[in-house]
Amino acid sequence: MDQTNAAEATCNRLYEDFEPYCKWLKKERQVTLEINLKGFKKEQLKVQMNNEGFLTIYGERLVDASSNKWSRFHKEIRISKGCNVNAIRAKFSPGFLFISMPKEAIMGKHFIYGVETRKRTSIKVAIGVVGVVALGIYIAQLVRSYK
Repeated sequence: MDQTNAAEATCNRLYEDFEPYCKWLKKERQVTLEINLKGFKKEQLKVQMNNEGFLTIYGERLVDASSNKWSRFHKEIRISKGCNVNAIRAKFSPGFLFISMPKEAIMGKHFIYGVETRKRTSIKVAIGVVGVVALGIYIAQLVRSYK
């Protein structure tokens, strides 16, 4: 088929857009998006990441050759903060596309594997307050004993 005939075939397509069923699966160090794509094949799908922090998922397939009817979808999702973008993986298993997004292992003041460490900070503050109160009580007892 030459380029002219290919362009004509593409122009004459009748598209039916749909929104695939999606489900988020969350684990401690990874989030996975499961997309139900019954009837699709791996070569009919595209997963791309852009520089603005979005993941684009696109697919189209022929439904009826006699009427040139096609089914297609297009999804864009924002990649969450704390995600290791270099470790994002897409895996197709008949009827399902799985996109795994591991959390970054950031050791520091605010995050450890994407979980805020407020609990630790609260415990440190509570211990400090208890120490200051205990020291104040001790000093008050010393002052009373000298009177």
